[in-house]
Amino acid sequence: MEKKQDKTKEAFANAWKKASDFGKKAAEGTKDFVEQTKKNIHDQQAKKYTPVTAKEFKLKSFQIPSIINVEDDFANREFITDPDAIGWIEQHKDIPVLHMYFTFSKKCGLTFIPVLQREQVYCMDHFDSKKYIDSNRVFGKATEEKMAELNHIAYCLGARMCSVEIVEVETEGESRSAQMTLAGKEPLSMSSGNKSSKNQSGKTSTNFEGHDNPQKPSLKWFAHDDNIKWLIETRLQKAIKNSVLELKGSNSETMSKKIACAIDDILKIKGNISMEKQVNKEHSRNLIYEIEF
Repeated sequence: MEKKQDKTKEAFANAWKKASDFGKKAAEGTKDFVEQTKKNIHDQQAKKYTPVTAKEFKLKSFQIPSIINVEDDFANREFITDPDAIGWIEQHKDIPVLHMYFTFSKKCGLTFIPVLQREQVYCMDHFDSKKYIDSNRVFGKATEEKMAELNHIAYCLGARMCSVEIVEVETEGESRSAQMTLAGKEPLSMSSGNKSSKNQSGKTSTNFEGHDNPQKPSLKWFAHDDNIKWLIETRLQKAIKNSVLELKGSNSETMSKKIACAIDDILKIKGNISMEKQVNKEHSRNLIYEIEF
């Protein structure tokens, strides 16, 4: 009887040991599974980022993306572990963006306008790839440059007067409000009802002494505008006394919609203050350019 009891105890002990071993293996298996899952997620996340070193950045073959996001030096170090990394390239809405560390950005050879700041997004200047403009100031700066260029055109052509009126072009039933800052002027506000198709949002006028020796002006924003090219050629032939041109906003766009959407994705911005909204507004904003010789 005693031997039978001993065998029973031994059987229970063996069963308990097997159960315990199975439990430990199951727990270890679960732990391994969790760790592997974490690693897979980490590896998958890491594929989003392409580290960039100072050596790579200085290569002539390296194409600097049109958008630079200046980051804190410790940003994303979980994935950007290379000590020589100056940042990383990440796709935003299928547009490559260079996330550059602040310390390197101070000596990278690029000019950041108006000033270099951490956690700020900059866009490449239309006409100088070494200059990057604060995305918050892109549209305002472009408007100032366009106004200055139109005045420069008038001066070179010997005009006595030129004026530029900014109008918002609306479809029937659409209501819109806008504010525009002109070079050297106070901000001008505009609001419209839903029956208007065009609404003035700003106007500036300049008087010159005028002359009859027109010179061909250098062009940037309006280099491909057929109306401006016609005006210049006609005036060079001294075959025009005055003209009123409507210059479409879409012909001298400040930013493409793709770039705008990428910036919105970086900044997590939506709605009326988004860059995409600014692009749409610019496309609906025309310039009425009046000039007299």
